[in-house]
Amino acid sequence: MSQEQEINNLIRICQLNLKNSRDCINYLTKERGLDKKTILENKIGFFPQNISILKKHVSEELLAKLNVTNFSGGSDFSNYFYLIFPIYSEYNDPVGISGRTLLSDEDRKFIGIPKYKNTSYKKADVLYGLNKSKDCILEKNNVFVTEGSFDYISMSKNGLKNSVAICGTAFSKKHFLKLARYTDKITFILDSDEAGQKSAERIYNKFINKGVRLRFLKIPGGFKDIDEYFASPQTSIITFFKDFKQIIPEAW
Repeated sequence: MSQEQEINNLIRICQLNLKNSRDCINYLTKERGLDKKTILENKIGFFPQNISILKKHVSEELLAKLNVTNFSGGSDFSNYFYLIFPIYSEYNDPVGISGRTLLSDEDRKFIGIPKYKNTSYKKADVLYGLNKSKDCILEKNNVFVTEGSFDYISMSKNGLKNSVAICGTAFSKKHFLKLARYTDKITFILDSDEAGQKSAERIYNKFINKGVRLRFLKIPGGFKDIDEYFASPQTSIITFFKDFKQIIPEAW
């Protein structure tokens, strides 16, 4: 069995396991407002609490290589209740998984674990959602770059399918070069917090004279990120184009 087949097995098992976690389903549907179709389309899953289930379908060697399992054969993914997002290359090859713990911030800080945990793929090489959005990016000749996977999902389900997520605040040279193959216009919508705004400044200074036209949109007051914006009943794709203003004015 190839590595790609085994990673697909890992993704599929996590996806099938979602039905076993009522907390996970409630989080996705009630807190994040996702419907069944969106959950299935994005292959969102829940990591099995019994690691032996995975070992029947994915080799222990690959699980160790991906840092799914630790030196004792267990897994932090199963110990700390991680919601799972599959990660694909722009060519739709599976490269790993990304997890978000369902533990509260208070509990995870007490234990000392991160909110997000990834397998050992290189984040600087991958843009979440590019495998799905690249055709639309070519058609629109523009791409919206967001921070997190939920931001990408919110953009896509609200009709802005020419979107990707960097899954963090670090936009790399490889990210830039990948997008430059599909468009010469990149629009960033980073979080409204200090980290997001500092990231916007770094990106502007690093890539402003590299042959691609950059635009940075400011999230309207009161909303932390694009996912929170679209979660409001007062917002829609119509209000999106009215509400979002450029941080750095630059004529297209």
